[in-house]
Amino acid sequence: MRINTLHKLSVALLTSALLPLSAYAESQKNDTTPEFLADFVNNSQLDFSLRNVFKNLNTSDYGERSVQTAWGQGFTLDYRSGYLADMIGVDASYYSVLKLANSDEFYGRSVLYNDNGEAKGFNKMGQIYGKFRLGDDDTYFHLYSGWKELRKWGALNISTRAIPSSYLGWSAEAGTGPLRLRGAYVTRYTDRDSPEKVHFRSADRKRQISNISTADVKYQLQDYSALYFWGESHDYMRRQGLELEWKPSTMAGNKLRVTSLFYLNQGLDNWTEMSTSHKTFNKNAYHYALMAQWQADRWKHKVGASYTVAKLDDGLGRFEWHLAKNSRGTFNSMADSWGNDYVGHKEKMIAWTPGYAVTPEIEVGAVTNYGWGMKYKGVSIDRGETLLYTRWAPVDGKLKNLSVQLSGGPSWNFQSKRNKPILNESQDKALLAQNHSIELQIDYKFKIF
Repeated sequence: MRINTLHKLSVALLTSALLPLSAYAESQKNDTTPEFLADFVNNSQLDFSLRNVFKNLNTSDYGERSVQTAWGQGFTLDYRSGYLADMIGVDASYYSVLKLANSDEFYGRSVLYNDNGEAKGFNKMGQIYGKFRLGDDDTYFHLYSGWKELRKWGALNISTRAIPSSYLGWSAEAGTGPLRLRGAYVTRYTDRDSPEKVHFRSADRKRQISNISTADVKYQLQDYSALYFWGESHDYMRRQGLELEWKPSTMAGNKLRVTSLFYLNQGLDNWTEMSTSHKTFNKNAYHYALMAQWQADRWKHKVGASYTVAKLDDGLGRFEWHLAKNSRGTFNSMADSWGNDYVGHKEKMIAWTPGYAVTPEIEVGAVTNYGWGMKYKGVSIDRGETLLYTRWAPVDGKLKNLSVQLSGGPSWNFQSKRNKPILNESQDKALLAQNHSIELQIDYKFKIF
């Protein structure tokens, strides 16, 4: 195990440099400041968070046995300013990842930077954006420009390991009463495991995609909500989604929530022109899902079912929720599970995730999924998983911002290559991929000022 001392030093220097800034901010709260700067200075905040991530996967999904291990320590500094003239501000986030340990095939775990096959830590300014606002909490307009995390923002989403991903572009949100509108136009992306700022690309990497546009509208009442989103990567793919949710106030004590989802993908010109070894459906793909979650005493449950249509000529198609390579897409179905993604053509899935609060601070539970109904060359295919987890999150004292989660277990899948299941010699059965994983994640966050 070798730790990158340069990264350790850079984090130490950055943290020490913030100490006088913290003292300055505290002094400004007690001194007289020019009125137009008062909110900007006095309402500025700086948080420091740590995330230690260990991920190991032993898999044969693609034929050969692969052991993928990556262990990294993430550091995040989040700065949020107040507003000049109650309208203009700036936010920024600095990220650093230290390499702690890795196997040769570490890159599948998306924790450490893959520099031509060598695992490395890295640093980057992951967020830096200007912000503008009008209105109040009930009726408002917010505008952002720069590098920003877009979490479930229309058809776009981010992903996190030791640090999160982010996008470069413009985004905005507006709302009044029960109605909310959001939109974004982005041109570049930086991933959770890399310092690079990259363009969007097609799945075969032959085309650069100039931009992704997205928007959503949400209407929320006390017991019901409806959300519609649309997103499009230029000349490549269009996505639409409808999410309906019911949270009856009469069962607020049980926190009952029932959600139905419908997602539609449409391949555009540059998608349909790709070969079947790269695209995951021909022209259109659909995903339907229904979920329910509730609590009863110390128990909590989440159950779900889904069905996917994603026809692919000369292959086994699947639903794709990323609008382009080097992006992440919104997908709230339980088909996106810890071990497998249950989104194959004509795949039906059922899922159950129970959890039990042993104490107010300790929870244990399981993640179970089973998918069936797929066929390739007349061969029926199924898959599933049963993973266990335990989570410790202290609620009092100095450790109240700490959380520790350990999870892992077996899963099974079918072996595949270039969107085609690998069959046995007699061509009557898909070769089985027996996998198992283990993950440890430790989070701690505290406020500097």
